Amino acid sequence: MGRELLEVFPEARALLERAETHLRLPLGTIMAAGPEERLNEDFTAQVAVHVVSCMVTEILAAAGIRAAALAPYSSGLYAAAYAAGALGFEAGLTLMREADDCIHRNHSTGGMGVVLGLSAPQVADLCAQVDRPVAVSIINTHHQIIVSGERSAVEALLERALAAEALKTAMLPASAAYHCSLLADADHCLAEKVVQTPLKPPHTPIVSYIDAAALTTRSAVAKMLSNQLANRVDWVSVVNNIVGQGLTPLVEIGPGQMLGRCVRWIHRRATVLHTDTAAALANTVDALSRC
Repeated sequence: MGRELLEVFPEARALLERAETHLRLPLGTIMAAGPEERLNEDFTAQVAVHVVSCMVTEILAAAGIRAAALAPYSSGLYAAAYAAGALGFEAGLTLMREADDCIHRNHSTGGMGVVLGLSAPQVADLCAQVDRPVAVSIINTHHQIIVSGERSAVEALLERALAAEALKTAMLPASAAYHCSLLADADHCLAEKVVQTPLKPPHTPIVSYIDAAALTTRSAVAKMLSNQLANRVDWVSVVNNIVGQGLTPLVEIGPGQMLGRCVRWIHRRATVLHTDTAAALANTVDALSRC
């Protein structure tokens, strides 16, 4: 997707150049040609998605389109803070790198896995039966649950889930146990970096993925940035909050359609527009321009 945007939109090219200069990383080459193992590294993958998401934000803004609320998922918090005017582009990239450094300095290698077909309470009960650290870390839908912890504990949990008649389980390609207590020290480290980061009050509410509360002040955004690594992502509550307020259609910003599919599993009648290709982005701009 990034390549398509670069070919069509000058806003996209300008942001990529800024990212490459700031990070001293050939991001455009990695996104276009790999190698795949480099693109799949946690930091590189997160930065690539972040930059593309910021590209889409700028393209929508150029078309006069601004969201009524922003709902980040995991590291999408940086792009949401950028879209809300709370966090500068380069400052966000710096904070992402510092978060990655904090994780590597304060956390040994962990793992993440997904369980399909069981509820969050069911998976939490299974986690309690494992004698090593593992916990529910992301609630994608009512029956698509992600767990994080020590790799061996995650593997044991997935075995128990299959025995409990889960439809499917799988390990995920993450090198850290995101969104669980194993990253508490990394959050403390990151909080020290957030204090040094220039932030502004958001002009658009950001919905916290921790408790679905609206972040409307500079201090609230700073607190969220400081607590993002070790806290659970409750995407179901976020979607219920947004749909309950009548904030539709929803627009999935950036590559892929995973979040949109999750939204539809939570609320079958919700309208979700996508931006994962240049054509989809053009259709979304057209649809929103007519709202």
